[in-house]
Amino acid sequence: MTLSELAQKKIVIAGLGENNRHLAEYFRKLRIPFTVISDWEEAGTLKGRLAEYEVIFRTPGLPLRSQAIEEAQKAGRIIYSQTKLFFDLCPAKIIAVTGTKGKGTTSTLIAKILEAAGRKVYLAGNIGRDPFEFLEQVKPEDWVVLELSSFQLQDVSKSPHIAVVLKITPEHLDYHESFEEYIGAKMPIVKFQSAKDITVLNYDSEITRNFAEETEAQIYWNSTERLVHPGCFVKDEKIFFNENEIIKTTVVKLLGRFNLENVTAAIAAVTAAGVTDSEVIKKVISEFKGLEHRLELVAEIKGVRFYNDSFATTPETTMAALTAFDSPIILIAGGSEKNSNYHGLARKIAEHKVKDLIAVGITGPKIAALARDAGFGGKIYDTDLTDMEKIVAKANSVADPGDVVLLSPASASFDMFANYKQRGELFKKFVSKLVI
Repeated sequence: MTLSELAQKKIVIAGLGENNRHLAEYFRKLRIPFTVISDWEEAGTLKGRLAEYEVIFRTPGLPLRSQAIEEAQKAGRIIYSQTKLFFDLCPAKIIAVTGTKGKGTTSTLIAKILEAAGRKVYLAGNIGRDPFEFLEQVKPEDWVVLELSSFQLQDVSKSPHIAVVLKITPEHLDYHESFEEYIGAKMPIVKFQSAKDITVLNYDSEITRNFAEETEAQIYWNSTERLVHPGCFVKDEKIFFNENEIIKTTVVKLLGRFNLENVTAAIAAVTAAGVTDSEVIKKVISEFKGLEHRLELVAEIKGVRFYNDSFATTPETTMAALTAFDSPIILIAGGSEKNSNYHGLARKIAEHKVKDLIAVGITGPKIAALARDAGFGGKIYDTDLTDMEKIVAKANSVADPGDVVLLSPASASFDMFANYKQRGELFKKFVSKLVI
């Protein structure tokens, strides 16, 4: 949809979340009339309120299957989103990254490498700016890197020039009706590509591999388990693109083998974008220490290392984090419920080097019980842990020199904290006070 077409329509923005707030500002600048309905987020209903509008911009948190949206669709109204409009209006080539975890790290690496190679790059998503903050500045020769969730992708009708699909595991099942629906919501990232486009897929995941059947684009693979061609892979502690060595894994500062999945995906993506200087790629990757709240080293105090992995809101992410360490681990896990399956995490806790489990929040007791059933023989602490100060104090009291204290909740944060960022910030705050 063009801006001139939009200007002739009666527009409503349904939900003024962080994304739509920037969209509203963009419309104001261009003097495109619109109405905002945001009180439904408190009242809990939009029933019968959208029919008078021609174009409805939904917030990502408003499901397509909601009664209000379904009623509007039946009435012939046009359902749109901020992401969908950005795809319509962006004059530059887009690299979009999706997956369950690793999107932010991969997107940031891609943007940093492109910048180091002399490209003008705009990074948008949870780890970048909102795309409507910079849309008016974007030129055709620029690049835009987008980190996109299932909420944002589910109704787009255009795909990026380069799509990157990382591993997909169950997530947001409190929003999506099933894992299959969640996978399908991500499919539009490749669905509308042409033979001139490129898709980067993780070969090690059957689910992600199957995306190749849904696109006409050329496929670049990435893998940490096998040689792939064309693509980026790990062999003998070295990362290659096809037959060309790019970097040794020993100089990658990101912890965990799972982060090599993000690195290989980023290398494949920038290669697809025309970056051929391996020295540029090597320099960026070797200097990149990761993003905040993702296996972030907070401090080492009296021989104990404290890591903030608050972004780990799924069991699979915490399982991956545990494999990043050889030292004994005091694991802080638990939070609000997202209908996740914790059996695999429980087995990993029992089998891996978890010394003690500090179980917090709504899901903490469930994780603790499953871990015990799986044979976990360490100590479990799950009482009187009502705030982060007490949680950090307990972890510090049971840690010995050489241990790792790992906040990796495997759960959302909304039972005790505003979001994962606040949870991580408070963890860092109280860890820093241990030094005083």
